Amino acid sequence: MNRLIATVGLPRSLLFYKYRVLWATFFEQLDVATVESPPSNRAILERGIDLAVDETCLPLKMFLGHVETLRDKVDHILVPRVVTLTKRETACVKFWASFDVARNVIEGVDLIEYNVDVANGIHERDELCRLGRRFVDDKRRVRRAYDVAHAAYREHAHRIAGEQDAILDRPGAKVLVVGHGYNLHDELLGKPLIRILEQQGVHVVCSELADTHLARKLAARISTDIPWTYNKELLGSVELYRERVDGIVFLVTFPCGPDSLMTELCMRRLKDVPAITIVLDELQGEAGLKTRLESFVDLLKAGKRAGGGAA
Repeated sequence: MNRLIATVGLPRSLLFYKYRVLWATFFEQLDVATVESPPSNRAILERGIDLAVDETCLPLKMFLGHVETLRDKVDHILVPRVVTLTKRETACVKFWASFDVARNVIEGVDLIEYNVDVANGIHERDELCRLGRRFVDDKRRVRRAYDVAHAAYREHAHRIAGEQDAILDRPGAKVLVVGHGYNLHDELLGKPLIRILEQQGVHVVCSELADTHLARKLAARISTDIPWTYNKELLGSVELYRERVDGIVFLVTFPCGPDSLMTELCMRRLKDVPAITIVLDELQGEAGLKTRLESFVDLLKAGKRAGGGAA
């Protein structure tokens, strides 16, 4: 049995839902254990709210709460700094700043990071290998660990996209939920919405699980100017699935400017698909959310019956 070198905490927020497989596999290959923070709950969010300034967006508040839960439980906590993923796009500024924000507001944690800024020649592979050398002083082994991790990440993404395509072939009403993974898959933020839709008997398709490369290309049909990479993926998912679903739910967290712009762009284009926008804030209650979603689903099912489709 290999001796574990250290433990690295993975906050269950922000880019965790996109890159969990990459990170966990990479560290596993280096005999470094990973520990994930627990699923989001009200206590984690309240702690994040206490740590953040009022104007901070809801996902970043949740992120700070998750970092706090890992304090004293691991040797290090991973917080990547993602600035650009392509030469002509950018990430939301919260991904630029999350490392520095956490470092300055949470005491007693050893944060580790890697940078991604493709526009300035700083790439994920080089940076993760640099980070890996902190634990294993063997360049070849670290590079191999990254290659294995990246292959696992791509395979996982391909499998998830295939599973989603299978959902689209099922009979019955289907709803595309458009939102970032850190909102859609968060136990306190997006999961209640998805559960309510499923309880109403509709099949849920998540935008975050679409093929990212295809989605970025399709985004140009809605906007050629939007600069945020992750929002371009969401725009593209709308184009990818719009003709295969009966309705669309946009899940936005307050006060996200890029998401608000993305939603407005889509709403202006989606004249033939019923759509609704749900804006979550830290005071959101499930009762009001359930009422709105139930009404929306009732309209979708009525439309399918009127059109001769099976609801």
